Amino acid sequence: MIKTRLTEAEFEQLKLDRDAALDAALGDICEGMGWNKDDVRVHTPHASGCYCDCPTGPCQHEWDGPQVEINGGQGMSVTCSRCGEIAMYHDMRCGP
Repeated sequence: MIKTRLTEAEFEQLKLDRDAALDAALGDICEGMGWNKDDVRVHTPHASGCYCDCPTGPCQHEWDGPQVEINGGQGMSVTCSRCGEIAMYHDMRCGP
């Protein structure tokens, strides 16, 4: 399936919407647990840099970055020129 690439403004809006949804979910969890939200830290991988909703949604990555060695030289992969994400790791995370 070939996806139509969104504009930078559309990607930025998706990031804002995602961040608001994450903040609301965190608020709900904290309220339910009786925690102060300001004291809670959450690790959200892939929530910075490029917006990626693969495999079915829009993806901001551009796979034209330099090649890198992975797994101690046992493989090679290209990277995203925008954020540095390694394409093979992206595909492992987003694959079926």
